Parts: sequence; structure tokens; C-alpha cells
Amino acid sequence: MRYKVEGCIIPDVDPYTAVIVEPFSKWYEAECHLDAAGMFILDHPEVNCLVILVVGEDYSLGSYPLDHVKIKADYLCGLRWN
Repeated sequence: MRYKVEGCIIPDVDPYTAVIVEPFSKWYEAECHLDAAGMFILDHPEVNCLVILVVGEDYSLGSYPLDHVKIKADYLCGLRWN
């Protein structure tokens, strides 16, 4: 199934300054939401938001903490295994 994944880069700035967020979104063909999120973080390692958002073609929603998505990305590229 196809999933659209979105994350963003949040600049490290002074708390009294306006923050400009640079979003990224991309479609992925994957087995599940978390696989698509892992593929996204492999393509965009600079993403630093706390949550990665995923929506399937059937409008099923998912949101994953960035740390969990990075672990899934490790599995996808072979750095970890069962």
C-alpha cells in the first residue's frame, strides 16, 4: 500500500524568536505505516521533529516518535536484526 509520510526540521533558535518549520512529505510503497516512516527517515536524516506522521491511501493514520522511527530505519538498512 502507499503511504504519505511527513516530518519537519525545527531550527535550534532563541526561544524569543519566531520559529520557521521546514516540512517534508513524500509517498512510499510499504507494508505498514512504520515501514514507510522508516524509509522516510532514511531519505531525510536531518528531520528532527518529535513525531513522524503517516497516512495511508485508505486514510488510515499513524504517528510515531522519532526515536522509534530511527530504530525501524536501522532494521530496514540492516544495522539491527531479530
